[in-house]
Amino acid sequence: MGFQVVRQKDSHVIFLNGRDTFPVPKHGLNDILIGVERQLLKIL
Repeated sequence: MGFQVVRQKDSHVIFLNGRDTFPVPKHGLNDILIGVERQLLKIL
């Protein structure tokens, strides 16, 4: 089972895979920061 978008609050999208919840900043066309990318890869 993959991650699903459960809600969006301001400029952050909240993902859930049944076990982990992970907020990801959403700022238009800007790339995500390397720290956020590393945290996401740890969960996956």
